[in-house]
Amino acid sequence: MSITTVSNQLIHYEALGRGRPLLFIHGWVGSWRYWWPSMQAMSSRHRSFAFDLWGFGDSSKATDKYTLDAYVEMIDQFVERLGIASPFDIVGHSLGAVIGLAYTMKHSDNVRRLAAISMPLRGSYIHEHLSHNDPVTFANKYLGKENGSFPEINNELRKTDPSAMNKLAIELRNQDFMNKIGQCTCPLLMVNGARDSIITPPQGEKQYLEEGMGDNQHIVELDNSDYFPMLQEKAKFNRLLLDFTSAADNSKTKIAPKQYWQRRVR
Repeated sequence: MSITTVSNQLIHYEALGRGRPLLFIHGWVGSWRYWWPSMQAMSSRHRSFAFDLWGFGDSSKATDKYTLDAYVEMIDQFVERLGIASPFDIVGHSLGAVIGLAYTMKHSDNVRRLAAISMPLRGSYIHEHLSHNDPVTFANKYLGKENGSFPEINNELRKTDPSAMNKLAIELRNQDFMNKIGQCTCPLLMVNGARDSIITPPQGEKQYLEEGMGDNQHIVELDNSDYFPMLQEKAKFNRLLLDFTSAADNSKTKIAPKQYWQRRVR
């Protein structure tokens, strides 16, 4: 376990691998831990960092820090504290994807590539019960048997301050992220699980997004995933991520899942 102190608050983080810096940001349900398989898959090319947001995992619990702006500042301070060289890549999941996008919009020179996983395009696409359930109750009722069977999730739920989960769900439910996505100028990969019941996948917006995306922006839907594609389709997800982060800045190759990835990934 690694700990750093920022603004008199503790941030728990883990780091793995060598190469270009890559920052993983978790979502509403869980902690840094569910990124571990992806960190291992990326370790030969990336120095990966995954941390617990305030209110989650083993980081400090401080209710005044449970806002989008505070989490964006948390990333900025974390990067400075650890001396993470920029530009770096960001991979964010659900809440973490929103935070990653907000950070990128504010500090665009620091971000080389952004992967937004299970990101709500509209606030109304966020499951309404995230705003008033505790994490364990929410997981038991709404994640489903498949999502709830991962030890990377179950072992961390009780560490979450319910108000951290609730406050961010309330804050973000009134926001629309479509315009912010359209304003993102860095290479962007959006990945959604087709069966996700926690964050509604893109509906009619998918065609609109695809038509407006440049050569270095991609949207991918994984048919056999719901809220945790990084755990449910590990090999396919990790290969997507590796191809995206390894692509040349001027690459025009579209990032898309391929059936043979399962055989190529060890």
